Amino acid sequence: LGLRDIIRINAYVTDRAHLRPYMDVRDRLFSSPAPASTLMIVSGFARPEFKVEVEAIAAG
Repeated sequence: LGLRDIIRINAYVTDRAHLRPYMDVRDRLFSSPAPASTLMIVSGFARPEFKVEVEAIAAG
């Protein structure tokens, strides 16, 4: 499966400062119509150096 098969994205960032950079990459990777998407700010991940987590669901 490839990027065109992604139907849902759940993304998590640790700070508002990471919202725009994440959205810029997402928008560059996916053409219209983009997959359904949720973006949330979380307090942190298991490893403090992680700033963004993306979960993608694809259907072939």
